Amino acid sequence: MTDARQTSEEQLLKHYREQHTGEPSEQLDALILAAARRATPAPKPRLWQRWLQACQKPRWQVAFASLVGVALMLSLVQRAPEPQPQFDFAPAAKPAAPMARKQAPEALSAPAPMAEMAAPMHSEAFSADEAKTSKRAAAPANGLDAQLREVLRLRESGQPKAADTLFNNLHKRYPNADLDARLEKIQKN
Repeated sequence: MTDARQTSEEQLLKHYREQHTGEPSEQLDALILAAARRATPAPKPRLWQRWLQACQKPRWQVAFASLVGVALMLSLVQRAPEPQPQFDFAPAAKPAAPMARKQAPEALSAPAPMAEMAAPMHSEAFSADEAKTSKRAAAPANGLDAQLREVLRLRESGQPKAADTLFNNLHKRYPNADLDARLEKIQKN
């Protein structure tokens, strides 16, 4: 049993099939697509694309080249070893007498002649200036452990300020090294 009356869905499908054959022309499609492109905003370039565009402009090329040049110079200067002083002659030997007298007990030392008493004063004044320059010159040649031993020696000899100064300088030169642990290890040995 079929119903002779058509339902609204069937009428709609029949109407659709009759009108379906006509499609919009290509010109109308092109107009619609052009209007859609104009209506949508242009996408913002990404950071990388903006950076590349800035690098292509002459004034930014100079700025970036200057920055790269400065960074390159700084990296080369920081990695360059300090020049070692070269002498054409052998340095004069230091007199051993003042050091021996400082190490020997005072009760065992005999009175010294006047010339020997004057020599230590002159050599101590000279050795203080010489010590500063020799520390600067010898610092790159000495290893970290040798400089830490020098810190221990300065502390034991009653010069805590000099020891702390040297230790702080070592912290600045070797920021990644665990200097306290190395100092304790050297102290145990």
